[in-house]
Amino acid sequence: MNDAQPSIGNRLRLNLGSGKWNLEGWYNIDAIVSPLAQRQPDLICDLRSIPLPDGCAIEAMAIHVWEHIDRWECDRTIDEWARLLRKGATLILEMPDLLKCCRNVLDGVQGKKPDQLGMWGLYGEPVGAPMQHKWGWTFTTLRPFLERHGFVDVNETRTQFHQSGRDVRDFRVEARKG
Repeated sequence: MNDAQPSIGNRLRLNLGSGKWNLEGWYNIDAIVSPLAQRQPDLICDLRSIPLPDGCAIEAMAIHVWEHIDRWECDRTIDEWARLLRKGATLILEMPDLLKCCRNVLDGVQGKKPDQLGMWGLYGEPVGAPMQHKWGWTFTTLRPFLERHGFVDVNETRTQFHQSGRDVRDFRVEARKG
């Protein structure tokens, strides 16, 4: 773990809740070190209180992280993430879509990975508490939430991660800090 402040100034790209995906070109932050990670995150801390300066980032990405935050902590968390972003910076979130997951469970998901496309999207991967999902979102519930917290140009786009869930379970939101 590198606890030193990054020297990139205010052009950081933050990978929040990096898990096993500590990406090159990103400042990777997580609350724990994943045993599956090829390398450690750059910073280990609580994602609700990140010890970096205001406006240090041009982009923040949280892939399959937001659903692991208690709903009552979401306001505080998004305000913290917004604090880190410069005006006009991009926020990217990917997560399971609550309604798609429910449809997958009800329809029995024809084909491969029925539990992963339904139950895992609702409750998280059944490997322990850190992977437990704490709230379900859809684009129609997340968009007004982000707008209330100062984000603009909130759009749903095609997911880039978790290919098994692409188009059938997950959704991606890209927004800009106003």
